[in-house]
Amino acid sequence: MNMNLMSGPNTVFGPAQTDLFGRTVRREGGPASMLTGSYDPIAQKRAIAQKKAYKVVGDTFASDRKLDGEFADRQSKIDHYHSMAKEAQENIKQIDDMQEQLRQEYGVEEDSQEQKDLELLKRYQQNPMDLSADEWEQVNEIRQNGLTEYQERAMDIESYKKPYQTSLRDAKKGIIEENAAIRSMAAERLKKDPMVKASKESQKILESASKEIIGMLKDEAIDHVDEKFEEEVEEAEERKEEEKAEQEKLDEAKERREELEALANSEKAEQESHRSESGSDLLSGDPVTESILKMDHLQSEVKQEISDMMTKMNLVAEDMKGIKVDALL
Repeated sequence: MNMNLMSGPNTVFGPAQTDLFGRTVRREGGPASMLTGSYDPIAQKRAIAQKKAYKVVGDTFASDRKLDGEFADRQSKIDHYHSMAKEAQENIKQIDDMQEQLRQEYGVEEDSQEQKDLELLKRYQQNPMDLSADEWEQVNEIRQNGLTEYQERAMDIESYKKPYQTSLRDAKKGIIEENAAIRSMAAERLKKDPMVKASKESQKILESASKEIIGMLKDEAIDHVDEKFEEEVEEAEERKEEEKAEQEKLDEAKERREELEALANSEKAEQESHRSESGSDLLSGDPVTESILKMDHLQSEVKQEISDMMTKMNLVAEDMKGIKVDALL
C-alpha cells in the first residue's frame, strides 16, 4: 500500500471497513487505525504535526504581510512627499516668473552687476552659511551702499518663496528618509528570509513526526505479526490432534478388517475340511445337506460383515482425504 505519512492514506474508515490485513473493522469513534481499525494515535500525531507546521508558516506569513503593509505605508509617504515637492516647485517657479517680469520692466540685463548683486542677496536670504568669506564681505558692501529700487522689490518677491522652499526641503528630506527605511527593511528581509526559515522549520516538524509515525507503525505491525503467528500455531496443533484421532480410527478399522479377514479364511478352511470329509456322504441323507447349508449361511454372514466393514473403511479414507485437502487450503 502506497501511503504518504503526512497526508495519510486516501481511504477513510467508515462505519465498516477493512484494515491493512484485510480484516473487517468497525469504527466506534475517533480516527481508525491503519492496522487494527481502532482509535489511531498515528493519525492524531500526524494531525498535530501538520497543525504545528501550518501555524509556523501561517504566523510567519502574517508577519511577512505586516511587513509588506509597512512597505506600502512608506511608499505612500514617498508619493505624498513627491506631490508636496512638486507643488512647492510650481509655486517657486511662479515667483521666479514674477521676478523675471519685474527685471524686464526695469530693463535690467541678466549679466549686469545689479542683477549679479541681486542673485547674491537671494542666496544670502536662503542660506547664509552657503556663502564664502569673500561673498560675505560683498553682501555687507551691497547693504552699506543700499539696494536699488529694483533690488528691493525683487527681494520682497523673493520672500514669498520661503514657505515653499521650506516645504520643498521637508519633502526631499522625507523622501530620502523613507527610501532609506525601505532599503533597510528589504535588506533585513533578505538576510533573515523569514518565509524560507519558516518553511524549513515546518519541514523539520513534519519530518520528525514522520519518523515517530514510522516507529509506531513498526511496533503495531510487529504486535500484529506476533498475534497472527500465535493463532496459526494453535490452529496447527488442533489440526495435528484431529489428524492423530483420525489415524487412530484408521488403525483400529484396519485391525478389525484384518481380524474379519482372518475369521473368514478360518471358516472357509473349516468348510473345505468338512466338505472333504463328508464328500462321500453328500448324497446319503438330509443331515449332511443341512450341515452344508448351515456352513453356507455362516459364510454369507461373514462376507456381509466384511463388506460392511469395508464400506466404513472407505468412508474413513474419504474423510481423511478431505482433512488433508482442507489443510492444504
